[in-house]
Amino acid sequence: MRRVLWLLMLLAVGAHAAANIWIRAGEAYGIEPRLLYAISKVESNLRPLVISVNYKKLTKAQEDKLCFMLENRNISYNIYSKVIEIDSKNIVEAKGVIDFLDNNRYPSFDIGLMQINNMHKETLAGMKIPLHELLNESTNLSVAANILWECYKKHRSSDKAINAYNGSSVGNSYYTKVSAELRKLLLLHENGSKRLFYRII
Repeated sequence: MRRVLWLLMLLAVGAHAAANIWIRAGEAYGIEPRLLYAISKVESNLRPLVISVNYKKLTKAQEDKLCFMLENRNISYNIYSKVIEIDSKNIVEAKGVIDFLDNNRYPSFDIGLMQINNMHKETLAGMKIPLHELLNESTNLSVAANILWECYKKHRSSDKAINAYNGSSVGNSYYTKVSAELRKLLLLHENGSKRLFYRII
């Protein structure tokens, strides 16, 4: 709750808008900043160093090798039904995890605040953004806003675009989860805009 109130306070102070990463990314890509915040709440619970490995795409050998590395380096992790969630203590540790996953060709892993998937590696390389740069909150948020905007241009509806950001525009309950977080923000802010995408192509 404190983080939500902190965000709303910053959104309300126009003089400091340029210093707020949510507002900057939202204005750059025509996306309601609170939508970006809601997505990051669902994706990472606002943790910039978290890395999630797609558990279902791992071989047993890959799983064992990853767990051995994490335990050997004393890095905290949890195994869930779909992901292995890795909580690094600092940015150096997180960079080491990314290097390990990338160098060993792990098929699918998500990085940072907005959980950007490594499938975007080639696109990011063209922008001169290495994977470990996604640990930077501003960079991560800007890349995510661009991905989300491209989803919206393709699908032309908020729900499909938000679902597509998560991997599939249909048969996906992701929009419902994001909407629940967004409603918390909008209810706390009387004049909150419900227009999620507003840039004109």
